[in-house]
Amino acid sequence: MQRISRKKPSRGFTLLEVLVAMGVGLLLLAGAIELYRKGLDATFFASQRSEMQLDVRAAQNLLIKDISMAGAGLDPGGVAVATGASESPIYGCDQTQCYLPVGSAPSGIAFPSNPGPYIYWIMPGHDWGATVNAASGPTDAITVVYGDTTFPWDDYSVSFNNTSGTSVKFTQLGSLPSLPLVKISDPANGLQTGDLVLFTNTAGGNTQSTVGEVTATATGTSSPYNVSFSDPDALGLNQGSATSSGLPQITAGTGTTAIRIYVITYYIYVRPNPSGSGPGTPVLMRQVNGHSPVPVAENIVDLHFWYDLYDDNGNLTANQTDASGSSPNMIRKIRVSITGRSEVKGTTAYQSINLRSIVSASNMSFKDRYPQK
Repeated sequence: MQRISRKKPSRGFTLLEVLVAMGVGLLLLAGAIELYRKGLDATFFASQRSEMQLDVRAAQNLLIKDISMAGAGLDPGGVAVATGASESPIYGCDQTQCYLPVGSAPSGIAFPSNPGPYIYWIMPGHDWGATVNAASGPTDAITVVYGDTTFPWDDYSVSFNNTSGTSVKFTQLGSLPSLPLVKISDPANGLQTGDLVLFTNTAGGNTQSTVGEVTATATGTSSPYNVSFSDPDALGLNQGSATSSGLPQITAGTGTTAIRIYVITYYIYVRPNPSGSGPGTPVLMRQVNGHSPVPVAENIVDLHFWYDLYDDNGNLTANQTDASGSSPNMIRKIRVSITGRSEVKGTTAYQSINLRSIVSASNMSFKDRYPQK
């Protein structure tokens, strides 16, 4: 007997089923791609924000470090500079141009009057920076001053070569031990064009001081080293015709000492767009003495300061935007607000971060009550 085999006919997917499956698969794939894209965007956003925060915090740390050093290595108060000549000493400039105030044709900033020009260890600069956001108005600048205590100034005696003070001799002290000497002409640490030097000596039992600007980088391989403080200089400090508080007035003093000081100014500058169209990049700049400014951080869009200081009657006033009506020497606390931004990928919007801190100017009020005998 013959057995008949009955098999079910094999069948595939219909065209409709294939199309439905492909559609569902494409939807799932599109959803996965969208999730992946959003994940990438979120990762980029987070890393961009983290990088922005690091940049702003690094800029803030450098700024706070300099502010906290105001007056370090120097006597409290400040120092008078050359007056009575045809021009006033200025700051915020290098050897070729000026940078402050940013919002106008920069011509440099005259030192505060006391009643003549006076270098204070902190000098506010309300509304001297660039305007990044029109609604917020101009940003602030700040200038702090402290001494270079790392260079071995005590290894040299100081004398003036002429009565105008345009040439100063630095002579190695013969009583020094046989240690490596950092030379005044050292290309990295020695005196450079644009450096500012505070000279102090005594005359008639009175202490006198002034500040001069180096006009030619010190050279030479051995002591003594002659350093030029010629007139005119870029900042107008070496005024041979000064009638008070200038280099000519202290050349006859005795026991002259010298120390390099750092006059450091922070401000915001908007760097032009290289393409020539569209907004430029706001940059936090740091300018020292008569040297060219250097960028600290890009995309810093706001910088403001508030000061706690005493008035002439000894009353403490808080949150002042500048030192009008009071001496900058009476500043005791500085509040700092710095804001950075970064562009959100694929948009014209920005994300931003604001950091605030308070700095005490401890060196501004320090007095050594225990002098060595």
